[in-house]
Amino acid sequence: MSAPLQWADFVIVPENRSAVRAVRSVAKALITGRRTSTPPLVLHGPPGTGKTHLTSILLRRLSRGPGVITAQAVSVGDLARAAATDDAVAGFTDRDLLACDLLILEDVQLLPVREADAVCDLLDQRAARRRTVMVTANAGPASLGHLPRRLTSRLASGLVVQLEPLSPASRRAILEVAAITRKVRLTPDALDGLAAQAPGGGMRALLGLLSNLATIASSYPGPLDRTAVDEILSGTGQPTSAGLDVGGIVKRVAAVFGIGEKELLGPSRLRRVMLPRQVAMYLARELCGLSLPRLGAAFGGRDHTTILHSCQKVRADIETDERLAGVVRQLRAELG
Repeated sequence: MSAPLQWADFVIVPENRSAVRAVRSVAKALITGRRTSTPPLVLHGPPGTGKTHLTSILLRRLSRGPGVITAQAVSVGDLARAAATDDAVAGFTDRDLLACDLLILEDVQLLPVREADAVCDLLDQRAARRRTVMVTANAGPASLGHLPRRLTSRLASGLVVQLEPLSPASRRAILEVAAITRKVRLTPDALDGLAAQAPGGGMRALLGLLSNLATIASSYPGPLDRTAVDEILSGTGQPTSAGLDVGGIVKRVAAVFGIGEKELLGPSRLRRVMLPRQVAMYLARELCGLSLPRLGAAFGGRDHTTILHSCQKVRADIETDERLAGVVRQLRAELG
């Protein structure tokens, strides 16, 4: 197996490749001194998909560049609290936020509505000065419905790039690199088992499990296999690779949509059955780490192309159907 592609210590996988390309372009423009009037670069995706890690790497690269580049990364929650103080240069009026070469506004979904005008003004002033802005959020501008349109339209006018939930294969690639960095020797089946455990495709919990393994791995004479990993994690009260199966997902999805499990797995092509079946397939592929043929077998002997089509359809639908997206998010949280 070839080594995973990396940018610095960020592992490049299909779900984040576009975001890495966009951030590298920002780094190149700043290092070469090329000013841009482009509206903000917006990186969005659920927790654990690498937004903060990617912006941290960008800041390190800029700090090691040949010239002096000023940059700030701030949480909009912190800025809003500062703006509520009596400090004349606090919060959104801070001169450094207007003048620095790069400003990264993190977690814009946490912005109080009362501060939206101040952020709009900040973005406009930086655009007038041809200063670069990056924004991170857990959802794209169109899904930030609690924020006024005068702000979301400014964000949407820029380059909006999604970091998608990581597939088991992508999680495995990242774990493989992280295990080497932390000097944890794992067998291929142990990596497979760990990669199958992350609800919603996030990496934070998995990297936490890997850190726990690192404290014990040195006492084992050889690489840790899947059985050893499960024993170690269960002994410390952590989840193991045996914690979730397709049957559990089918049962919960069927209950949420108000249909029977047999009906969900059966041949019906009615929409009230097709939709929950597709959602169950989508979640099973994300959370169980099984191959498409094995998933097809688990869903009543269906062809693997049916599983792939269902996953692609749900992924596209949740981009435009906020109600369905909310149901899927809730199911992820419950199954996790």
